[in-house]
Amino acid sequence: KQWYQRRVTIEATCLVHNHEEISDSATCGFNSTEDTMNLDELKAINDALHGLPALEQEPVDTKLKSLDVSLGMKLSVSSAILKSSARLQKLSMLDLIQQQYSGKGLKMPTPIVSLLNSGKSGPGKNNMSSLAVCPKLGLSYEKSMKILESIYKAVEEMLKKKQQPCVSPNGAFNVSCDKPEQMIELVKEAITELEIVPGSDFFFVLDVLASDFHSEVVPGQGSAKKGQSQSNSRHRYDWFEGQLKPTEDFCDFLEGLVESEDIIGLVDPLHHEDVEGYEMLAKKISSKCLLFSREATPHSSNVFRLNNTITHSVAQLQELDRPATVLEAAVYEEGETMIADLALVSGVGFVMFGGFRGIRGKLYNQVSKLVQQKGPTQNVLSSWGFKEVVPEEDSPEQEQ
Repeated sequence: KQWYQRRVTIEATCLVHNHEEISDSATCGFNSTEDTMNLDELKAINDALHGLPALEQEPVDTKLKSLDVSLGMKLSVSSAILKSSARLQKLSMLDLIQQQYSGKGLKMPTPIVSLLNSGKSGPGKNNMSSLAVCPKLGLSYEKSMKILESIYKAVEEMLKKKQQPCVSPNGAFNVSCDKPEQMIELVKEAITELEIVPGSDFFFVLDVLASDFHSEVVPGQGSAKKGQSQSNSRHRYDWFEGQLKPTEDFCDFLEGLVESEDIIGLVDPLHHEDVEGYEMLAKKISSKCLLFSREATPHSSNVFRLNNTITHSVAQLQELDRPATVLEAAVYEEGETMIADLALVSGVGFVMFGGFRGIRGKLYNQVSKLVQQKGPTQNVLSSWGFKEVVPEEDSPEQEQ
């Protein structure tokens, strides 16, 4: 009998033991020597999973889901079980995940690569989170990466001339800005000598993360501008530090930003509870700009993260409008490249892994490796899929 161990470290270190020859007797067991582990979580998992068949992912994941432990712990253990199962069956992770999708073929999502971070926690008055770029549609993965990497490197070189660039955990560069337009201008300045054009070869995606600068007031509170009616919205946004304004003003600002810049998508442009605001914003810009939200919100598409076990995350993802969905890497997946395999199998329209530096760069490298192994892969998207929201009395929602 031959035994092996798979080490996974996120919030605790788990050793997963599997039997390699007699798969029917392979069972789960965990141990750890890490000083920083959460002993209570580790004990709860060990007690709950002890003796379960290691090759049956769903029973293990169902038990994991019921436990009161962190998402990172659930995902790490679930991922380790999946890897163990792949090894026992002598399958690649890609092939095993494909089996969970009933053998569907591979399709290439459009990459969204993070460039600059600013936001509420950073210096400067701008509270919008970060700026990313995505290529024009119709390109191969290799050509898309060539464009995006050239932009990323040009920005890095320009920042080096001003100061030593600071790379954040998501692989983007931290900068100080007083308004979001400055992030866009910085990128345009950096690529001046490159033969690529914003709005033609690539587009901007602004991760607004509005919940970071959102607050609530009593409807009607505050002074209205001259000639304007008092806002009835309880939602307020402080996108410039020290200027708290209602939803209507923020939607007008975002509309102007999309009109003046080559922005193809906004992520979390409003707080997810600001449903009226999302409808207002969609009527203004959804015919030319994609709206994404990390929380289920009307008039926006999903940004999806693995949020529980592998089995349950895959099931949730299958229920979504995947061509309109962004698959995003989460903090508690650091060092895990399985999401790159999932991106090619799931049929999502976009992936947002972060920047090219640090751990996040491994995700893009994994996709490149898989593409080289499997050969040319069809793109998920052939059009942006803009949806124009019009008043109900005029006509139903129309796809452009």
